[in-house]
Amino acid sequence: MNIKQIAIIGSGIAGMRLGELLTGAGIAVTVFEKSRGTGGRLASTRLAEGSADLGTAMIEPGCAEFEAWLKAQGAREWSPAGADFNLEAGSAPQGWVGFPRSSSLTRTLAESVELTTDTRVGVVWPDRDGVLLRDSEGEPLGYYDAVVVATPAPQAAPLLDAVQRFRVRADEVEVHPVWSLLISLPDRPARLAAVDWLQGEHPLLQRVVRDSSKPGRDGENWVIQASQEWSRAHRDESPDQVADKLLGALSEVCGEPLHPSFLRAHRWAYARAAVGLGKELSLWDEHLCIGACGDWLCGGDVEGAWRSANDLAARILACDSKVA
Repeated sequence: MNIKQIAIIGSGIAGMRLGELLTGAGIAVTVFEKSRGTGGRLASTRLAEGSADLGTAMIEPGCAEFEAWLKAQGAREWSPAGADFNLEAGSAPQGWVGFPRSSSLTRTLAESVELTTDTRVGVVWPDRDGVLLRDSEGEPLGYYDAVVVATPAPQAAPLLDAVQRFRVRADEVEVHPVWSLLISLPDRPARLAAVDWLQGEHPLLQRVVRDSSKPGRDGENWVIQASQEWSRAHRDESPDQVADKLLGALSEVCGEPLHPSFLRAHRWAYARAAVGLGKELSLWDEHLCIGACGDWLCGGDVEGAWRSANDLAARILACDSKVA
């Protein structure tokens, strides 16, 4: 089949990077996203003044090619001041962040594709007319020459029913939840006056990040991230209960009660994927024209998602050139 139109399910970094590469090769790309905007774990949320990053705090490139790509997308370098939870100065990671918010990385890429948001795809099925998509209510979304699933593994698995070996691969992936709390404070806590990044040993907290210290940000916004172990143990608690506990933990670190003007707790149900070794970086069936890419196939991080998309784009374009 000569691929002229392709549908991508998921608008995180994997789906949008794949869209960038395929549109650059002359293929018409439609991206379906269940949420209102792009980004996945690079999502940002709007506040009364500006916005803040609710997901990935920083991207740490492992190769020069990925770093050059981030720079080309307008990302900025960030070197936060670090400390542990006893507020003893220490090192913090250095890396890149989207500018002026994390979701800018995928929002820029959306300009080259047809983006359909607030649409949850429920069925991906090949037949003689191509690959049919249906939404979660069973309504048809159209036929495409090829379809790629670029969602977290648990969401990808049922969409890969038509290629059972792909479904099995997705079902094998172990994922872990993480709770995060975004707060806006009227003033910077006195004991955090010289700190942008808190990380270390703590019974509840994984890290605390001053989002406002990133390039292009304003206000006094902090993101409190619970540890993987605590998040797993409290995965079914209400956002209000989690917010109280995370805010209390940071208040204890600061030595004073904190009174945010805004707070929002969010559970990232598929925050981290345990990626197996010796597996393909992407999945592609050239006969059914169904594939998958994402960090769960490569590295488990933002760069892994980007690499997985690169790998799949090369496989799709090689297959298409053979047919042509």
